Amino acid sequence: MIEFRHVYLKYIKDFYTLYDINLSINENSLLIGQCSDGTNSILRLISKIDKKYEGNIFFDDLNLKVLKDKDLDIAYVSEKPYLFKSKSVFENLYYPLKIRKVKQNEAKIIIDSYINKFKINFALNKIKNLTYSQQKIVTLLRALIRKPKYVLLEHYFKDLDENQISLAENIINEMKQHSTIIACEDLDTNISCFNDFRRIKLENGSLIHSDK
Repeated sequence: MIEFRHVYLKYIKDFYTLYDINLSINENSLLIGQCSDGTNSILRLISKIDKKYEGNIFFDDLNLKVLKDKDLDIAYVSEKPYLFKSKSVFENLYYPLKIRKVKQNEAKIIIDSYINKFKINFALNKIKNLTYSQQKIVTLLRALIRKPKYVLLEHYFKDLDENQISLAENIINEMKQHSTIIACEDLDTNISCFNDFRRIKLENGSLIHSDK
């Protein structure tokens, strides 16, 4: 479970991006609101991208302030895809397994199984030759393949081509079997893979609604 206790966050002196957030997340959840409402800031705090905040955040009962990065079992899928552009799709998918000492032949079996399962027809290409939306699909696959405890999806469906939405939903539905997903979107989207997610709405940095 991830728990926020009286969390305040400022990026500039006179404005709170998050104001007195008290929240527990132990299931697939959708944070609803724009970046200015603080939705992606929740994800940035969980992932320790942003570290200067007031209050406490607990990751499975351990205070995030003392938890080492290597013990933070999450994958962060940012709104914009960050990949090794000159490398192949396989090399990008293999990287998080490689740094965790998974042998290449073992990783290839895992990666190929998902490539085949989802019928990825651009798997042999280099990243620089993919469309923006295809690159976003690679970032989603990379998170799935690693099977972290938590996956954070930052406004993932924003600017995603319509012809890639079904594929992304299939990957996220598979991801649910292994990880707890915390996503954020500007609006309460009709994306079907989020239908069973808990809804948490933020506005102007404050929590204004939660299903539970």
